[in-house]
Amino acid sequence: MVSMASIQAEMNIDEVKTRTVEQLIAPLIHQVTSLMNPNGMHSLKRSGKNGAVLVAAIEQTVRNFVEIGRSAIAECPAAVGNALKQLNETLQDVEHAGVEMINTGHDFVEETSNTDRRARAIRAARNLLSAVARMLIMSDMVDVRIMLLQVAKAQEIMDLMVTADSKKELSELFASLNSCLEQLDESIRRRILELRNPAEQDDMQAARAWLKLNSIIMYTSSTAYIRHPEVDQARLNRDFAHAQMSLALQTMADILQGCAINSDICLSHYGRVGELMRQLDHFQTRAYMEPSSYKDRLHRPELEGLLEKIVSGVAAIADSENTRDERKKRIVDECNNLRQALQDLLAEYEKNCGRAEPSEDLDLAMVHLGHKAKDLRRHLRRAIVDHVSDAFLDTITPLMMLIESAQRHDERTTVENGKRFQEHANKILQAAELVCVMSSNEDGIRVIRYAALITDKLMPQVVNAAYLLSVRDSQVAKDNMEAFKNAWIEKMKLLTMAVDSMITVDDFLAVSEAHIIEDVKSGIQAVINGDGYLLDRSAGGIRGRSLRVCNVVDSEMDLVAASSYRDRVRMATKLLRDDVINQFSDRAERVVNKLENEAVEGNNDENRNYVDDVDEFIEASELVHNAVKEIRNALLMNRNPEDVDSDNEYEDDAGTNYPDSRNQVTDIENEQKIMRRLPEEEKRKIQEQIDVFKIAQSKFEREVAKWDETGNDIIVLAKHMCMIMMNMTDFTRGRGPLKTTMDVIKAAQEISDAGAKLNSLAKQIGDESVESETKKDLFAYLQRITLYCQQLNITSRVKADVQQVGNELVVSGLESAMSLIQTARNLLNAVVLTVKAAYIASTKYRRKNTAAPSLVEWKMAPPQKQPLVRVYNKPHGIVRRASEKRPMPPMKALAQFRTANTNE
Repeated sequence: MVSMASIQAEMNIDEVKTRTVEQLIAPLIHQVTSLMNPNGMHSLKRSGKNGAVLVAAIEQTVRNFVEIGRSAIAECPAAVGNALKQLNETLQDVEHAGVEMINTGHDFVEETSNTDRRARAIRAARNLLSAVARMLIMSDMVDVRIMLLQVAKAQEIMDLMVTADSKKELSELFASLNSCLEQLDESIRRRILELRNPAEQDDMQAARAWLKLNSIIMYTSSTAYIRHPEVDQARLNRDFAHAQMSLALQTMADILQGCAINSDICLSHYGRVGELMRQLDHFQTRAYMEPSSYKDRLHRPELEGLLEKIVSGVAAIADSENTRDERKKRIVDECNNLRQALQDLLAEYEKNCGRAEPSEDLDLAMVHLGHKAKDLRRHLRRAIVDHVSDAFLDTITPLMMLIESAQRHDERTTVENGKRFQEHANKILQAAELVCVMSSNEDGIRVIRYAALITDKLMPQVVNAAYLLSVRDSQVAKDNMEAFKNAWIEKMKLLTMAVDSMITVDDFLAVSEAHIIEDVKSGIQAVINGDGYLLDRSAGGIRGRSLRVCNVVDSEMDLVAASSYRDRVRMATKLLRDDVINQFSDRAERVVNKLENEAVEGNNDENRNYVDDVDEFIEASELVHNAVKEIRNALLMNRNPEDVDSDNEYEDDAGTNYPDSRNQVTDIENEQKIMRRLPEEEKRKIQEQIDVFKIAQSKFEREVAKWDETGNDIIVLAKHMCMIMMNMTDFTRGRGPLKTTMDVIKAAQEISDAGAKLNSLAKQIGDESVESETKKDLFAYLQRITLYCQQLNITSRVKADVQQVGNELVVSGLESAMSLIQTARNLLNAVVLTVKAAYIASTKYRRKNTAAPSLVEWKMAPPQKQPLVRVYNKPHGIVRRASEKRPMPPMKALAQFRTANTNE
């Protein structure tokens, strides 16, 4: 129990645990610090006020505080004995400190320049603030003591329930426990809102929920034990509930008293990012460096060692039971590809160590490494989604089978179903842990691991409750089973929601679609073999996966604002759930019944005609597959292709339709759409060049972004040229605002015009500078810009040719697209070099006798404003501009006030 004597004479800000204490002391802190602050005195004088106003305000505040304090002490049920005495003494200290503060305050405001009076006023202010803070903290501790008494009372009643001998006594104790828990729950609910530490809030909320869940289990299991004391499983259920409720109460008490919390039901303990994810991020960060800083004897063993650690962690996922063989092979191949990409990159670092400018091969090696790391991440995510798709396909059926066998009082089957239930639950927990391994979302990881822990705790007790029901046919055993069933389903829903929120809907749809195809193949083979049971399982898998797709996509759409896009996706899921799945189930059931009847009649020989049954099952499955495909297409309608990490490009009907006026061209004129039909191999080659272009673009942005555009036409022209070049390179991938070859030609002409202006402006800067190497370099770079602009005009006539080869259309356009991207990259690099040389020539080598003002102003761009704390703002309501001068938080003001005047 908290001792009142633990309050120290000097107030410690860290002792303020709740927002209410902070809010109560805030006005007094503001008034006292304003009185002591010279700047505050000057602002008062400018506003026509004087120090006497503040002194009067402090006097009134202290008087109100004392009056409210006396009333609260009189009404407090815990203010008795020694606690009452300490509270009254502390309130008297506040009153005496207030009188001293008022007297010294009056003296100080009469002569604010007197250092002795200022020092006395500061000491009085510190005494007053410390006295008020001690009073508020002590009052808060009284509230804590009341809650601790409630915790102790609940624990006492629980202990009596364990020793209860009759159901009547148990019912009376449970009624008392419910009453006590209701009072405690309300107190804890208010306390959660008051706590300043978010981790303590989460832990308290978790303990509160766990306590509430186990209270019902405590009653049903205790009742079952009183009725069936000879069955050991009843005692295990009761002891579990008692132990978990005691753990929740102890956790609450520890948080209330500010003790170190070691309980495993604390939510804040489970937010650690997976080691594999951390290693992958660290590897990619360390792999990219400037060639001049590369040291082979240091960096090569470090990077190779990091990669081997990653491969070891990846092997554990690849070797898991539910990882498909094809996926495992891809993971192994990507690990080898990543090893080779690292060796290629290290070799390029060695070649470029002494060069002034890195070679294009180095840029390609860096891009290649990034691609292979991205591919490995994707295959790992898909492997994990394989596990999730299988494990979470049906979370309730194993539980229902266990309960049904227990209700039939089939002890042997109940034991077997209990083992199956635990095996299935363990697979779910393993899949949930794998999700955490490949995620960096700490909040999501915390929720998944906490829900998995709770589920793991409940799992053996569900089996115990089922065994009790199987050996004893009584209502109390049924009630006990129902309580554990509800608890399990509730926590399993929480775990499912947490896992689904951590998986991207793109990965889930890709894996689910592949799994549905697997189930269809398995079902076809079952029809051919005349195996009705296997066909029924395959059809059940297809139906379950389809329902999971609907649930996951609907949950994703809950986060999207109301729009026609969301309505279309919901319509697609509704069609699958309400119509297609029912049609599939009916048609598959007819085939299953037919196979079972043939098996009973003995007509399932090898010579039977199964073609009609296979066709029927394929047609039914095709309905499901097309409906899932329609959901995927509906999702992709509002997506940027670059935001989706997919194994394949989009289909044309799922494509990238941008609501742009420039999109209103015929299919014959829309070469952009034809560019999207390039062969996959050519697309990959174009993408490699695009990635190298992006490296040049990032260098351009680093150089240009540091200069302010105001008064600097060189920066304005450079940014304009970069934007046009980005649109031209996007065209080669069938994306962006440029739709036709004529659009690209016009964009190239626009770049040429901007290049001519940049050339003219930079030439004038060069003419005004003295002879130097920088001037020579500048003119050389200008010649490059002229050359590349001319090349860009030629290569801008990029066009995809469509040829008829047999019955297929063959699209070709790789060479012209590659030339366009390479020319754009060369031009961008030349612009970067020109900007650097123009800055040096304009600021370092300008002729001193030049009378004309400088053509451009080289000013550093102001840094972008970034909030220190990101505050969540609701997306509706009126947005008003806040005042530039924000009030300082009271606790921070008090801390600065005490620090600044420590030596007074």
